[in-house]
Amino acid sequence: MTTVQPLMSPNEIAERAKRIYADKFRETYEGSHDGEFLAVDVNSEEAYPGKYPEDAMNAADQAAPDGTFYLIRIGRETAFDMGFTGGQRHILDRALRRRAHGNAGLQPAQNFG
Repeated sequence: MTTVQPLMSPNEIAERAKRIYADKFRETYEGSHDGEFLAVDVNSEEAYPGKYPEDAMNAADQAAPDGTFYLIRIGRETAFDMGFTGGQRHILDRALRRRAHGNAGLQPAQNFG
């Protein structure tokens, strides 16, 4: 029997996933898997590791197709870092356009020199 989970806001999903990570997975993964990724299912409180973000998300989707996932980069504050200066806004806009890249919907990094 499938249980319908109440809808959560993005902030609620993030808060819950970070709490689950801190309580159940931080000690296991930090130190030995720093820089890798963990997709945390906020419904089942399970986590799916991967060297790359798409690996973690693919594993999570295979195991729990109806899950609600939050991607954590092990040992980091955020999964991804991004920065730019005001004069580079046109580059940022172009770089953020989503293009198909494998199953992850990611675009490979480019050198904007």
